Amino acid sequence: MKEKLLVPFVITAILILFIGYGASSAKDDAARGKSGFDKYLGQGKNIGEYWPTKEWRTCSPEAAGMDSTKLVEAFEYAATPKFKTDGLVIIRKGHIVGEAYFGNFKSNSKHTSHSMAKSFTSALIGIAIEQGLIKGIDEKLCQYYDEWDCDDTEDPRSKISIRHVMTLTTGLDWKEDWSPGYTGRNNTLEMARESNYLEYMLEREGLHKPGTRFIYSTGDPMLLSGVIQKATGFTALEYAKKNLFSKIGTPGITWGHDPAGNTITAWGIEATARDYAKFGYLFLNKGRWEDKQIVSEEWVEKSTKTDPSVAMWRAYGYLWHVNLPYRLRWSGSSEPRGTIPRDGYMAEGVRGQNIFIIPSKDLVIVRVANQTKGGMDLVKFLTMVLSAIES
Repeated sequence: MKEKLLVPFVITAILILFIGYGASSAKDDAARGKSGFDKYLGQGKNIGEYWPTKEWRTCSPEAAGMDSTKLVEAFEYAATPKFKTDGLVIIRKGHIVGEAYFGNFKSNSKHTSHSMAKSFTSALIGIAIEQGLIKGIDEKLCQYYDEWDCDDTEDPRSKISIRHVMTLTTGLDWKEDWSPGYTGRNNTLEMARESNYLEYMLEREGLHKPGTRFIYSTGDPMLLSGVIQKATGFTALEYAKKNLFSKIGTPGITWGHDPAGNTITAWGIEATARDYAKFGYLFLNKGRWEDKQIVSEEWVEKSTKTDPSVAMWRAYGYLWHVNLPYRLRWSGSSEPRGTIPRDGYMAEGVRGQNIFIIPSKDLVIVRVANQTKGGMDLVKFLTMVLSAIES
């Protein structure tokens, strides 16, 4: 479930930077462990509800109902050099309780999203539906692409809907394998060498009846780039800037395009860890930001759950990884998953990119990395963070 690496980073040394807010109390200081990492935890009081449109506020872990000593242990684990973590931000009760950056990566450094961009694309589809620009997820793609004939009932592609693209059940011919040592066909790499990614996708043959087979495909979401542009009159990036990024205070996000100018709706976002955290916080708040509903609550609920109308993987929603305890069963971890809440979900990208949203714990975690092998055990890390929650 991985895609092409866009911008590699070399980690030459470990440097941790946290930005605190206010002064911590003596009690908070006493509660912290003696690790060199503890001075980088958030500081100050939790001042209550606010919106981080302009900037995030920080508070001590204790002010957000967390144990500093245990949270330090989670940061120490994530900082293991071989994991090549670039940045880590943990949000609890709307405040940054911990934040770390390593090597040459800083709080204002942008990191490539890889496949986390798919979840941003999902949000854009939901916004376009709410605005009435797209009728619904059962609209057929052949209505947007003349290359596929809606009247050709013998061609499975005539039956592909937005729902099928969102759930990666289009049935299109696709091979994608990022296992170490794999040297066979990889359609993602092939597509990335083309001048027009949409044309490449429209040339894929329909091998299976849409909705009957889940095949992880970095190509399927690319089809939504053309849908968004034709439905809204804007490229996906332009539409995102107007209807998403400007609303949550992330105007500096960029999103790559293919040589033909099509926004790469499968990968290609460049943003800071704090920007990714804002996107996660939007979904934690069920699509609401300040006094506006940016993404409908209905779409947030639907997109972060499995769709029973298609034969799909029980760990995938509408371009989101869902049902975390089950999803992380496939992470290769030997750690127990029993403490990970079932309502948790995540955006995920190759080489260690994650936005975790766990509503029942009022928690958002962002990790960006450049791991190549021997990656961090996500189950162990999440369990460590969750164990720090006291109230």
